[in-house]
Amino acid sequence: MFHARPNYASRTRSIRGATTTALIVVMVLSQAGCGSSLDAASSRRKSGAVTELEAQALADARAAEAAAAAAAAEAAAGTGAMTEEEKAAAERQAEAERIAAIDVPPPILSGPPQGVYAAGVTVSASVQQAEARLVYTLDGSAPVPGKGEEYTGPVSIPASAVLRIAAYVPGGKASRTVSAEYTIGEICAASGASGDGRRGAPMGDLAAALEKAVALGLPVVKLAAGSTFAGSLDIGAPIDLSGGWNRGFSARTGERSAIVGREFDGTTKKAPGYALRVSGAKANSGVRIERVEFRGGSASYSAGLVVADGATPSLVDCRAFGGDGSYGYGAAVLSGAAPSFRSCRLSGGDGATSYGLSVDSARATVASSFLLAGAGAVGGYGLSATDAAVKASSTVLAGNAANVSYGAAFYNCEESSLESCTAVGGSGKESAGVFISACNPAIEDCIVGAFGAAKSYGIIDNYGDSAPARLSSVVFVGCSGGLYYDADTKIAYAAVSATGGLAAPDGSAPAKPKATACAVGDFTLSAADDYATPRSAAMPQGKPLAGAAAIDVTGKARTAPWTIGAYEL
Repeated sequence: MFHARPNYASRTRSIRGATTTALIVVMVLSQAGCGSSLDAASSRRKSGAVTELEAQALADARAAEAAAAAAAAEAAAGTGAMTEEEKAAAERQAEAERIAAIDVPPPILSGPPQGVYAAGVTVSASVQQAEARLVYTLDGSAPVPGKGEEYTGPVSIPASAVLRIAAYVPGGKASRTVSAEYTIGEICAASGASGDGRRGAPMGDLAAALEKAVALGLPVVKLAAGSTFAGSLDIGAPIDLSGGWNRGFSARTGERSAIVGREFDGTTKKAPGYALRVSGAKANSGVRIERVEFRGGSASYSAGLVVADGATPSLVDCRAFGGDGSYGYGAAVLSGAAPSFRSCRLSGGDGATSYGLSVDSARATVASSFLLAGAGAVGGYGLSATDAAVKASSTVLAGNAANVSYGAAFYNCEESSLESCTAVGGSGKESAGVFISACNPAIEDCIVGAFGAAKSYGIIDNYGDSAPARLSSVVFVGCSGGLYYDADTKIAYAAVSATGGLAAPDGSAPAKPKATACAVGDFTLSAADDYATPRSAAMPQGKPLAGAAAIDVTGKARTAPWTIGAYEL
């Protein structure tokens, strides 16, 4: 560090000139009889007793005195006569000026580039300025000294975050901030987007996002709330398809994401068109689908959702609607699949014959859900199960106004059950809350109703050994044709005995089932309020049941006294 040496000779000449002037001024003051010292002259000036000439002379003398003192200090410095304290202060000032002038380049990141990764990453940083330090953040805030984290080595990023890092010289300037976004263990999608799948740059093509997730081994695909993705998509590996995320994909909203199926040709009952198909043994319990709505496209057989070929996914808080065609399925479960549905709403949609849920040669578990027939005019089924096993708890199963409409229909279904459910047939020509053919599902703590215009039964026991394995704590509503109709004997049991069993007009009871604690209710159920049990309904107490039946259709825990039906009163 170099400093220019002052021109002391020049300054000395100036000082000498000023001193001479001061002497002349003093002489003038003496000749004027105004005193023999500057202090005396100053005193007279304060009292207003000096002339204008004397005042000017006094000011000039003071200036000369100050100049002489400054010159003496500079001369002392020039000759090395500064004190140690003065020297230190001068050095500090010079160093501060040097530091303030340093330009700081931006940091350089090394390691994996920003992007989508299956596991956490580690990122290093450096800056080409020896005196600079680094500060960073992972929470989205600005990296500021004292508020960010001081960089002392490679930064570990275990979860999705934006790394923001800046360089600075203490007491001096800071560089511009460098940012890199890392999305860990997930890929994000939003309709209309065009990014690479990061939270801040989601993909717009959901099919491509699913393919990328499988290729990278990513367990989660997140969908932006309100986004609608077109096309019929397939899942065949363990993936969490998670909808309803906010713009930053950091929290869920109350809104779902949607997938709309394309138009299909040549569809069949075993291979319907779909918005989403989950199939294969690899699509096991690791597949979780949450807060997504599925809408089937136009096809002869159209489903919002298809689960097939041994797949065992779980679906939570989803909605599915069949499309426009001859047959519509909210969800179709086929060929050895065994999904579970919780807090879902499945509707047959606009098919001429429509099914909320159809299970064929497969298994399904349903809890706290709505299985609704849809708009079909020929046939309407909340649930239709064939060669299957279906266990439904705290669920509403409802038909519609179709010619033939059942809340639930079981055909050759062993190991099936309805617990704490509300099963309602429709208002068409033939209606039944539950239709049973060649099987024996258990029915407990359920409301069973039918409101058909011609034939209206609570339970139809079709041909063969079809009686329920258990029929207890069931309340029948509507059912103008009978509470229980046995097609083999053509007997309609229209009353309940004093012990809660079924009774024919002559007072006889069927050989099967041995009903217990059943009753007839004096209230109606309406589609307008999702078949909720009226709070004013006089209801017998049900028996406590374990598992999913202990949570009602709205997600509320049941308390004593135990309520019959899908709703907790």
